[in-house]
Amino acid sequence: MRKLKERRFLFLLNRTNKLKKRIAVLESLALENIKSKEILTVEETLELFNMSRSTFDRLRKKVLMLLSPIGTGRFMLIEQNWKNFYKKSSMVDLIKFYLENVSLSDYILATKFIKIREEGGFEIFKADPDVISFLSQKVKAEDCNLPKSEIVVQQEHIIKKLSYQNKFISFKRKLNAKEGRLSVCQNIRKDFIRIKNLNPFTDLNYLNFVEIIELYAHEFGIEKEKFWKAKITQVELGVNIRFNMNIASIMSSVSRMKGMENTLRIGNTVNFKNQKYEVSVYNKLERESQQNEVFKNASKVRRKHLVKKVSKNNSFIRIELRVKRVSQFNRFSIKSKIRTLESIRKNFHSLGNELYKLFVNISFVNEISPDITQGLVKSQLNSKSAKAFDEYLKFLGLKYFGVKKFIEFASPILNTNNRNKYLANLEDIYNQYKGDDDFVKKEFHRKLSARINKLVVPAISSSN
Repeated sequence: MRKLKERRFLFLLNRTNKLKKRIAVLESLALENIKSKEILTVEETLELFNMSRSTFDRLRKKVLMLLSPIGTGRFMLIEQNWKNFYKKSSMVDLIKFYLENVSLSDYILATKFIKIREEGGFEIFKADPDVISFLSQKVKAEDCNLPKSEIVVQQEHIIKKLSYQNKFISFKRKLNAKEGRLSVCQNIRKDFIRIKNLNPFTDLNYLNFVEIIELYAHEFGIEKEKFWKAKITQVELGVNIRFNMNIASIMSSVSRMKGMENTLRIGNTVNFKNQKYEVSVYNKLERESQQNEVFKNASKVRRKHLVKKVSKNNSFIRIELRVKRVSQFNRFSIKSKIRTLESIRKNFHSLGNELYKLFVNISFVNEISPDITQGLVKSQLNSKSAKAFDEYLKFLGLKYFGVKKFIEFASPILNTNNRNKYLANLEDIYNQYKGDDDFVKKEFHRKLSARINKLVVPAISSSN
């Protein structure tokens, strides 16, 4: 079957000299292979079409100019060399864990760690990012598919040109002892992207999570079974969702989150906080652009222009649970599943379900749809129902004051026993006077469910 497809596409390609038609053939081939999960690499494409690299690059450049970048999905297809496009979704991002009573060989300590200091009868080592395979710029790209872009990890007390803060890998043991504690605080999603040279919007699924953790174990010469027992102290769990609407429409609709004490809004970021954890909703494309992780070859001005163009009809939102201390985390349905690396692996599917249950506590108000017609309002008020008049007056008041502004004003002064019910009622009143009153909410729930389901499918298969 694949040979027939190859001959068909080769025939089509050779029949036309028009650039746009050749591009269309390339797109068709790419999409066809996605459906059958036969994703082609650049090298396979060159061989298939008997095409030089310069011709391919010329076609690719033209594709990027003609297509709406990222918005159609086909830009990401080409940008990632057509690999793993159908396996996008994320759960584990930043994670901090430790392994007690572990022994690192003298070779590992001598070649991959730097001894920082001795104090209180202990010696402390920090990993050297120049030689760790998933961090290093010096390791050859052909050895582990490392990207050429600047490494993004900063080690404490090591003077190196690095860029991301508060990440570390350390080993601490008593003087003259063999065993000690290995501590790791890393963004494993970004580590995986760096190793595989993937697009920054590519996220970890179950199989990716297993692969990166077992790579860590191999890197430090620790048995996999033992490494999976590592205890987690801090973790960030989240998913990326794409909407076919501009970012302002999404972020302006995010209202509040049940069970959270405070809401902090800064630009295109909303943080819901309480004492034990927080949930963040933010503009993923904007964040990646600020970190120079998208359109890397473009100038700063050009990159800003491309991001603005993409954002007109597309938004990439990240929703993230941040647990600063697992030991104090009070959502027990999730806590039991994030105590160790092994517990995440074994509960990957149910953990996805629990995240969905948590994230759907985010409520929305419709500030993007027009108000319902005056005729419809009058027909409702003609019932002479005091409740109808009262609700319409509340709607006008919320509209004048600003519905989210009022909710944030009222939330801290309301009685905690009836606060959620009262605020939910206000949101319902406001939304009922808007056309298509719960479109964003429905889209959010639908896409969140679809994203998490994609994420956990490999976990279900592996458990059977």
